[in-house]
Amino acid sequence: MADTKFIMDLAKLVVAAAWADGELQNEEINALKDLLFNLENVTGRQWAELEIYMDSPVNEQETDRLLSRVLEQVNSEQDKQLVIRTLKNLFEADGVVSSEEQALLDRIEKGLSQAGAPIMARLSKMLRGTLSKRSVKYESAEQRDARIDDYIKNTIYYELRSQSRLKGLQIDLPEQKLRKLCFAGGLLARIAALDEEISEEEKQGIRHVLMTEWDLSGPEAEIVQQVSCERTLRGLDYFRLARGFFESTSLDERKNFLKCLFKIANASNKTSYDEIEEIRKIANSLKLSHRDFIEAKLTIPDEDRQVL
Repeated sequence: MADTKFIMDLAKLVVAAAWADGELQNEEINALKDLLFNLENVTGRQWAELEIYMDSPVNEQETDRLLSRVLEQVNSEQDKQLVIRTLKNLFEADGVVSSEEQALLDRIEKGLSQAGAPIMARLSKMLRGTLSKRSVKYESAEQRDARIDDYIKNTIYYELRSQSRLKGLQIDLPEQKLRKLCFAGGLLARIAALDEEISEEEKQGIRHVLMTEWDLSGPEAEIVQQVSCERTLRGLDYFRLARGFFESTSLDERKNFLKCLFKIANASNKTSYDEIEEIRKIANSLKLSHRDFIEAKLTIPDEDRQVL
C-alpha cells in the first residue's frame, strides 16, 4: 500500500495541474473537491490540508517540486497503478475517457520515471477540461435528480413544509440541520436499498434513527425517510452525499453514524456481506479509521452477521 505522503503529494499535484493557468471557477473547485474526496487513505485532517491547498493557485516552482516528489516515490507497480487509477477516475468524470486522454494515460503508465514538464502541461489541459465537463454535468437538466442541493432544498424542504401544513405541524429547522439530516437520510437509505428494494423494517429503522439521533418528531422523520428512500432508489450522487455529510458533521457524529448504518443493515434479516462492505466504503469516504469501522461492526451480534 502506498504511504500517506505519496498519496498527499499526488493529490497536491492534481490540484497544481488544475491551477496551472492561475484561474479556477467556484464550480470547478467544487468539482475538484468531488473528484479528490474519495482518494484512498486520506484522513479528515489531511483533507482539511487539501482544501486549503485548493483555495489559491499553485506556482510553477511548487508544481515542479511536487512533480519531482511524486516521480521519486513511484517505486513499485502498485504506486504506478495508483497514479494511473487516480488520473483515470478524474478523466472519467463525464463517463467517457477520450482517445486523447487514454493516450496520455498510456504514455504516463509506460514511462512514469521519465515524465516531466510536457506531460504536466498536457495533464493540466485535460484536467481543466474534465473539471469543466463535471461542472456542466451537475447543471444539466437530465442530471437534476442527482443534484444534492435539489434533493435538500427543493425536495426535502418542500415536502417538510407542505406536509407539515397539511398535518398542522410546526416545523422550523435551521438549514444547517436540515442539510445534515438529509445527508444522513440519503446514506441510511443507500444501505437499505442495496438489494434495489427497501423493506418496511428498514424504513422503520431509518425513521427510528432520525428520531433518536436528530431529534425529529415521528411525522418529520416519516417525511424525511419517505423522500430519502424514493430519491435513493432513483439515484443520488454518492460522492457528493458523502462529502456533504462529512463537511456538516463532527468526528464523533461520524463515528456514531456508522453504528446507525449497521442498525439499518440489520433491520431486515441478517447483515449481509454486501451491506458490511458498503458501510466499509462509507467509513472510508467519511475519513474514518479501520478501527472506527470495526467498533461499529461489533455493535451487531455475531449471529446477526452473515459474514463474521
